[in-house]
Amino acid sequence: MTEGRDPSEKLPLFVPMRGFEGAKAARAFRPSRGLPAAVAALALLGIGGLTAAHVVSALLGRPIRIVPYEDWARWARTTAWDDNRALAVAAALALIGLVLMLIAAVPGRGRMIALRTGDPDLMVGLPRRTLARALRARANAVDGVRAAGARMRGWHADVSVRTDLRDTAAIGERVRAAVGDELARLSPAHRVSLHVRVHGPT
Repeated sequence: MTEGRDPSEKLPLFVPMRGFEGAKAARAFRPSRGLPAAVAALALLGIGGLTAAHVVSALLGRPIRIVPYEDWARWARTTAWDDNRALAVAAALALIGLVLMLIAAVPGRGRMIALRTGDPDLMVGLPRRTLARALRARANAVDGVRAAGARMRGWHADVSVRTDLRDTAAIGERVRAAVGDELARLSPAHRVSLHVRVHGPT
């Protein structure tokens, strides 16, 4: 035991040390954009395949005409740039491009919560549902709590408890302290905010 440490002081489950800090942990556990990338790749593959099929079939003298290219080309030749329909098409394409850029730039919500460890080169990943169950179990262990529930919403933990006691404020403070201790023990790399709701007797 370290000299000068209070024996009753609770130590975190994983001791925070140097190494992966908040930003590095977020990058390490950032979810991949597999589904949007697959959809965009399939769309580009389909467009490229149709274009190649039309070009090859036209060169062979047997155009397949799956896409009404002649009608689209005629509309493009006869439509001015300031036409409302042309502006609507351009706006739709710009919006699609902007959405794709945002999907690529903004990190998604991962399924794992990064926890610090005593090893500077090691991070532990805890599923969000597992963390929510741990917080729910800790809230259920508080005296006066009849039932508790917990959910993870991004980096926010929502804990709701039911009690038969009328002093809901005191129950709420005890639950907040207990769940806060559990979060400190698990030591997530990213700060998790806590919101506690108490439902008293009806």
